[in-house]
Parts: sequence; C-alpha cells; structure tokens
Amino acid sequence: MVTAMVMKEWLKVRWIFIGLAVLHGAALLITYYDLLNTFKIYKANEVVIQFITFEVVFYSKVKYVSLLTGLGIGIFQFFPELNQSRLKLTLHLPVKENRLIFQMAATGAVLIIVLSVFDTLILSLITLRFLPREFFDAMVTTTLPWYLGSLCSYFWVMIVFVEPNWVKRILMSTVGLGIVSLFFEGGGYAMYALSMGHIVLLTLFSSVIIFLSAFNFKRGIW
Repeated sequence: MVTAMVMKEWLKVRWIFIGLAVLHGAALLITYYDLLNTFKIYKANEVVIQFITFEVVFYSKVKYVSLLTGLGIGIFQFFPELNQSRLKLTLHLPVKENRLIFQMAATGAVLIIVLSVFDTLILSLITLRFLPREFFDAMVTTTLPWYLGSLCSYFWVMIVFVEPNWVKRILMSTVGLGIVSLFFEGGGYAMYALSMGHIVLLTLFSSVIIFLSAFNFKRGIW
C-alpha cells in the first residue's frame, strides 16, 4: 500500500519536480558564474570587504526558487485530488486517513528536501571555492529558513486544498501566508540565527495542521 501510494504521488508531481530541479540547477549555475566574474573583475580582498560591509547575499536566487518549489509541488500534487475528486476515493480506502495523509505529505516533503540538500551541497562548494569559511557558516544559517519555508509553504498549500470549508479555507490561506512570509523576510546574513528554534517549531506546527484539514475533509464526506 505504501509503495503504491508513493508511486501515485510521484506520478502527479514528476514533471514539475524535474522542471524545478532544472530551475534550481540554473539558479546555482548563474550564482557560480556571477561570483566567478566578480572575482575576475575585483581583487579577492575587495570582494570580501564589500560582501561583509553590505551583507551581500550572492545566493539570493535560491530564496525565490525554494519558495516556488514548495508552492509548485503542493499545487501539482493536490489540485488534481480536489479537481477530480480523487481525495474522496483515497480516504475511503481501508486505511486510517492520518496514515494516508502522512504518506502523501511525506512524498512531497522528501522531494523538497532532496532539492534543498542539492542546493546546500552545491552552494557549499561554491562558497568554499571563493570565500573564507565564515561565509560558509553564514550561508548555512541564512538558507536553512528558506528550505524550511519551502516545506512550510508546501504544507499550507496542502492544508488549504484539503480543507473542505470555504470560510476555513480563506482563514487558513491568510494564516499560511503570514507564517510562510516569516521564513523569507530580511536580506542580510543569518537573520534567523537566534530564532532558528522558532522557525523549526513553525514548520512542525504547519505539518500537524494538515491532519486537522484531512479530518474536516473526511467528516464533510460522511
């Protein structure tokens, strides 16, 4: 059952995932060549001083690609469920709805994590190739909220689509928009270094709300 569910979810999102993977690769490639050209034009110490003084986040493209990833996978995975009434059939399977919803959410979340890990690995290589170790540490703490925000945006898309009540759906959309925006605010280094625990808790909170929407959905069917 688990394998069949994962395969069903993968078939829905495989093309958007491939497209997003290409987009992530393009963003990282542009980041690399921008940095390469910068170091060709200016001396290394000048670049480092400028980056420190103005807190230049040379990998900012990853922020927007990460947000798009969560939204894109969420929409492509759950819009067909509601548009074609598939979710009704899925929740009528002889398996507890929480387990089914978890399997669906876990499939999308794993795909997002795969892209986030890919971004982290490539950005690590780029950063360590051109800049001192301190920039690597700053990169990790700067991008982690973006990756968690990607997961959080995915969870809230799922919550909104699964919630059957339109009033609650509008409320959930407003709350989700407010929460997700917190992950992408600010433009400097390590903006959330002192509040990383709160960011993680917000992500976990968002993942739990999914089951409330699923409960409401199934109760609405019956």
